Amino acid sequence: MGSFEFISIFIMVLLFPSSHPKAKGVASDSASEAAGLLKWKAIFQNQNNSLLASWNLHSINCKNSSNLPCTWAGISCINGSVSKLNLSEYSIKGSLYDFPFSTLPNLEYLDLSLNQIFGSIPREIGNLSKLIYLDFSVNELSEEIPPGIGTLHNLIKLFLEDNNLTGPIPSTFGNLTKLVKLYRFQNHLYGPIPPAMGYLISLQFLMLYQNNLTGAIPNSLGNLTNLTHLYLYENQLSSPIPKDLGGLKFLTEMEIGQNQLNGSIPVSIGNLSNLNELHLRENQFSGTIPEELGNLKKLVVLDLDQNRFSGPLPDLLCQNGTLQIITVSENMLTGPIPRCLKNCSSLIRARFNGNHFYGNLSEMFGIYPFLDFIDLRDNEFYGELSSNWGKCKILTALMVGKNNITGGIPPEIGTLTKLQALDLSSNYLSGEIPRGVGKLASMLNLYLHDNQLTGSMPQELGMLTKLLYVDLSTNSFNGPIPEHLGDLRRDTI
Repeated sequence: MGSFEFISIFIMVLLFPSSHPKAKGVASDSASEAAGLLKWKAIFQNQNNSLLASWNLHSINCKNSSNLPCTWAGISCINGSVSKLNLSEYSIKGSLYDFPFSTLPNLEYLDLSLNQIFGSIPREIGNLSKLIYLDFSVNELSEEIPPGIGTLHNLIKLFLEDNNLTGPIPSTFGNLTKLVKLYRFQNHLYGPIPPAMGYLISLQFLMLYQNNLTGAIPNSLGNLTNLTHLYLYENQLSSPIPKDLGGLKFLTEMEIGQNQLNGSIPVSIGNLSNLNELHLRENQFSGTIPEELGNLKKLVVLDLDQNRFSGPLPDLLCQNGTLQIITVSENMLTGPIPRCLKNCSSLIRARFNGNHFYGNLSEMFGIYPFLDFIDLRDNEFYGELSSNWGKCKILTALMVGKNNITGGIPPEIGTLTKLQALDLSSNYLSGEIPRGVGKLASMLNLYLHDNQLTGSMPQELGMLTKLLYVDLSTNSFNGPIPEHLGDLRRDTI
């Protein structure tokens, strides 16, 4: 007997288990739901999927048949009708073309994530009028998003990320006023962000990163007063930051880097009192960094790399001791490092390289017990290296090349046992290399070239078995080259 004949017989059995009208209705609903799901399963490319072994009719009898499909794997029911379908990571290989959109009238939760579902999202998805949760993420879906999703007025969470979806964002999405989470990143969506997105007044998470979106960031996003996470990075957006975003009082993370955004940072961004992370890197921003960023008392990450910012850094950064990561490299910033950063003991990573900062280096930085990485290269700092660097005990990278540093290398640097990269090149350092530097067993990259160092090279350098790159050229060393130092894959002595 064929599978579809069997399904038909199954429906007839369910329709007449009792003469009670209500029983007939429940049986009819469950029959059509089960039949629709089995029809969809019949097109899967992997029919031997053990995870869906319970999806069958072979154990049917009049006593328990009305429980189907509620007893099948991944299915939950309310009053005998399917309300939840959770098939995440069920190894499904197939499309949605035969999915029973029209025969699951009470479906509230649909999770098909982490499978191999291909093809387009059918327009019939708009029939799932009770849907609250929809997750198609991490599949192989393609073509455009159907506007019918915008008719799912009860939807709270929508996950379409990590597929091959194309086309514009439907303006009908502005109808999803109950939506709290919208994830559509890592696709191939193009065109502008619809201004209608500003109607999503319940939205907390807006994730559109890693697409091909163009145009401006709509001013209407300033209406999303419940928004906590705004991720638009790695698109092709080209506009200034709307000053209206400064009214998003609950925003904790703004990541809009790696676009073509321009203009200056609005002063209103300083009003985001709950902001933890601000990522603006790799854009075309210009002008000065507003002092009002010093008002962001909860700021943990400030990422402004590779823009055209000029002028000094704000005076009050890290005034509450929360800042952990600051990256402002490759801009046109000037002036000394603000005193507030000298006392910012919370710092973990700092990039100031590729600017025009100046001032006495020994007076600008303090002791950072959590500092892992700092890059000060290619600036105009002068003065001597402070012995305080030796008190940053978990430091793995100290990069100070291409400045105007004088004096000797502090012997305290030789106590940094976790140090993997030391770049003091292209300065005016003098004296000998401290022997302790030759005992830093974790060292991978050592650049001391283009200085005025003298004396003999520590023989211990030849025992640094992890060392990959070393450049000691253009100095005034004497004595023998340490044994085994020439065995490195890349070296310049």
